[in-house]
Amino acid sequence: MPEPVRNRRRVFDEVMADAMKDGDDPAVVAKAIVTAATDKKPKLRCAAGPLASRVTTARRLVPAGTFDKRIRKNNRLPI
Repeated sequence: MPEPVRNRRRVFDEVMADAMKDGDDPAVVAKAIVTAATDKKPKLRCAAGPLASRVTTARRLVPAGTFDKRIRKNNRLPI
């Protein structure tokens, strides 16, 4: 595997490990899934937890270019 690909894979693994460690409580996500699955009129999108709610709000309020740069920075992708 070429070095740049190996490096991107390592960064991806680190980002995912951090997300799993610092992510929302699985019970919060499970509750959102059960609510969506059992609701008579489920929403097309449902934010599960505080981080998802903040991202949803930011997407509506922040200019698209700024939002994309922030997402790329958080995921340690090239800007």
